[in-house]
Amino acid sequence: MANQVRKSEQRRQARQPLTGKLRIPWEDAEGKQQVRTVELEDISRSGIKIRVDVQMAPRTYVTVNDREIGIMGRGSVRYCRYERGKYSVGLEFTGGTGWDPNAPTRPQPRWQ
Repeated sequence: MANQVRKSEQRRQARQPLTGKLRIPWEDAEGKQQVRTVELEDISRSGIKIRVDVQMAPRTYVTVNDREIGIMGRGSVRYCRYERGKYSVGLEFTGGTGWDPNAPTRPQPRWQ
């Protein structure tokens, strides 16, 4: 066990806690358009962790465009796990989330 590296220690960028809500659209496995309000848990320059009430298949693409929080781009589901009554979903944005932890003022999410 001493030689094993936890997944959280393998991240390229540190994640910061961030609470709030986002509306995220995606297309499900049957080709139906889905839109859900999701809870934010944390964020980095290349990804976010959300909580949602429905399961999302790995490699599903989502679009995020929330200028107030500073998250914009297209991401893909890396994992989806049922935890504490909802699904925890890790989204990776290969082009980045657009979020800057060093911005002088970070607006608080709207629906907090």
